[in-house]
Amino acid sequence: MPITVLTPPLAPRTGAHFTAARLGSFRELDRYALELPALGRTLRGKAFLKDALGLTGMEVSATCLPAGGETPVAHHHQDHEELYLFVQGRGQMQVDGEFFEVEEGSAVRVAAGGVRAIRASASEPVVFLCVQARESSMPTAEAYTDGVVDGKPSWPR
Repeated sequence: MPITVLTPPLAPRTGAHFTAARLGSFRELDRYALELPALGRTLRGKAFLKDALGLTGMEVSATCLPAGGETPVAHHHQDHEELYLFVQGRGQMQVDGEFFEVEEGSAVRVAAGGVRAIRASASEPVVFLCVQARESSMPTAEAYTDGVVDGKPSWPR
């Protein structure tokens, strides 16, 4: 049985080196229900993408908390750090009991072990992407040194 089931499922397009899917408008993420059989819980407004896109080195989720909404629990990870990228709205985040404001354009890294929670402002939803990966797993080389130039792209006219 899968750990998570996304309803409605994404309909990805795949190629030899890619998987692409469309979530739709971030403010309409509440159309997704995330079944967590292991926890006996369903979350609305959250879409995990690892299984849907076949990600192998990270988990990515998109979340829309409605105005006044909040994450259902404060939690931490044992091995993974998370990067939260706020793409719409305003709210507050707490990490290890420290509270701070977040809004569109905010980026927050939380280390493994950091206890985190998020809430939307009372007047508007907050939408964020969360990228999760094993802490200290990136090689010491910079990401741009991993890229190899393959020529100039050719676009259809």
